[in-house]
Amino acid sequence: MNKYTLTFRCEKLEQKYQDFRYLYTLPICKSLNAICFLLLLFQSVTFIIQNQMVEFFIFLFLLIAVIMAQIFIYNNKRKWVDYYLLLLNHFFMLQQLFVEDEFEKQEAFVFGQNQMLLNIMVILVSEFKFGSIQIMGNMTIKIVLSKYYQPSMPYVNIIYSIVVGLMFLYSLFKVHQQYRLSFLFKVKDSQQEQLIPLLADSPIVLCTYDKDNLQFQQKFSNLQNHQEFKQFQTTHDALNFILRNYVIFGQSLEKFLLARQKKSEDLIVNKILEVKSINNTNQVQKLFIRYSECYITELIFILIIDKKRQEIQNLNEKLAYYEQGLNKFLSHFRNFLKQQILILDKSLTHNQNSIYQARIKLMYIFSKFRNKTSCKITNQSFLLSFKKYAKLYSQAYDQKKIKIEICPEIKEISTIENSLDEFMIHFFTHIFKTKAEIIQIYLRKSYVQQNEYIDIIIKVDIMSELYILLQKSTHFRRILKSISPYDYVILNDDSLIVRLYKNMNEINQLSSFLIKAEQFKKTT
Repeated sequence: MNKYTLTFRCEKLEQKYQDFRYLYTLPICKSLNAICFLLLLFQSVTFIIQNQMVEFFIFLFLLIAVIMAQIFIYNNKRKWVDYYLLLLNHFFMLQQLFVEDEFEKQEAFVFGQNQMLLNIMVILVSEFKFGSIQIMGNMTIKIVLSKYYQPSMPYVNIIYSIVVGLMFLYSLFKVHQQYRLSFLFKVKDSQQEQLIPLLADSPIVLCTYDKDNLQFQQKFSNLQNHQEFKQFQTTHDALNFILRNYVIFGQSLEKFLLARQKKSEDLIVNKILEVKSINNTNQVQKLFIRYSECYITELIFILIIDKKRQEIQNLNEKLAYYEQGLNKFLSHFRNFLKQQILILDKSLTHNQNSIYQARIKLMYIFSKFRNKTSCKITNQSFLLSFKKYAKLYSQAYDQKKIKIEICPEIKEISTIENSLDEFMIHFFTHIFKTKAEIIQIYLRKSYVQQNEYIDIIIKVDIMSELYILLQKSTHFRRILKSISPYDYVILNDDSLIVRLYKNMNEINQLSSFLIKAEQFKKTT
C-alpha cells in the first residue's frame, strides 16, 4: 500500500476495495443527490416567485445536471461517483454566496452547521485522494469568499481555518488508512479460511453455535472435497449428519458440543474423540475426531476427522482377522497331517482304500491353493477325465456303489485349461462326502437357445443333503461360474443337474459380437 496515496500496489486488490467501498458510497450518494434535487427545486421555485430569472436558469441547469448525474452514475458508471461527489461538495461550498444579510445569528449558525455536516458526509464517503482535494478546495473557497465579502476579517481566523483544515486532512488520512487495513485483514482472513481446508488432507470443519437460530453454523470446511461426503448437497448438511448421527459418552456429538458451550473457560486442545454410529444394517461405524476449541469473540469448535488413525485401526482389525483365519487354517492343517499319518499307518496294513483316500485329500488340498490366472480355452477329453476321477473315488470309497451312464456323443469339451480337473476334484469330493450309499450319474447333451451343454445328472438317496453341500461350497460355485452358465446346481424333483458349457469358444465369439453390436448402436 502506498503510504501517501493509500492505494494498494496490486491492481486486483485495489479494484476489490473499490467494489467494497461502493457498497456504502452509492447509497449515500443517492441520498445526497435527493437532497440536492430538493434544494435546487426549492431555490428554483423561489427565484420564479421573486422574478429572478437569471438565478432561476442557473439553478435549473444545476437541477438538470443532478438528474443526468443520477442516470449516468447508476448505469454502471461507478468510477465517476468520486468525481461527482467532488463537484457536489464544491457546490455546497458555493452556497456561501447566498448568505443573506437578513439572516439572524442563530439562523446563520444553523445554516452553517448543516452545510458543514453535508461537506463532512461527502468527504468521508469519497476516496482519500478526492477527499483531500475537497478539503483543500473547501478551505480555499471558504477563505477567498470570506475575505471578499469581509475584507476586514482578521488573519487569525484565516490561519485557524488552515490549521483546522490540515488537522481534518490528517484525520481523514488516518481514517482511510484504517479502512484499508481493515479491508486487507478481512481479505487475508478470507484467503486463510479458503487455504486451510485445502492444506488439510483430512476432513476438517470449524463451526460455532448460533444462539439466535439455535443451530450450528460452519465457519469453513473441506468436507465437499472428500468422497464420503459427496452424497450431501451442502457441507452444512454433512456437518449436521456428523453431529446428530454419531454418539460419544452416551450422547450425540451435537449435545456434547452444546454442553461444551457452558465450559468455555476450560478449553480442550487436540483431544482424540472416538465416536460411533449405527447404520441401517446394525453395523457400528467409528470415526476418530481430533477435537479442539478456541475462543476469540465466540467459542469455535474445530473438528478434524483423523482418517489416518481410522485407517490404521481398520488395518489392525484386518490383521487380527487374518491372524485368526491363519491360526484356524494352521489348526485344520495340523489335523489334516495327523489324519494323513493315520492313513499311512493303515496303508502299512495293506489297506488300499486309505492310500487312495490320502491321494484324494491331497489333491483336494492342493486344488484349494491353485492360483488360476489363465483364461485360455483348450480342447480336453471330458469323458476320459470323468472316468478317471470316478474310478479313483470308487477305489477310495469302495463301500459306496456308483453307477454311470454315458452318452456316446460326449467325448471332448472346450473349456478353460486346468478348470476341468479342479471341477472334477470338488465335484466328486462333495458327492462322496454324503451318506448316500448308491450314486447314479447320467451324462447327457442338452441344447438351450441354440447353445450346447453337457448336463451331469445326479441321483442319490439323500438329495437335499447333497444340494445343500454343493450350494454352501463357495469354491465349487466359483469354479462353476467360470465354466457354466450358472454358479449353482439345478434342483429337480428326483435329481440334481450340473450344467457345463460344451464349447466356450462359441460363447466367447457370441459375447464379442454382442459387445461390438452394442458399441455400433451407441456410435450411430
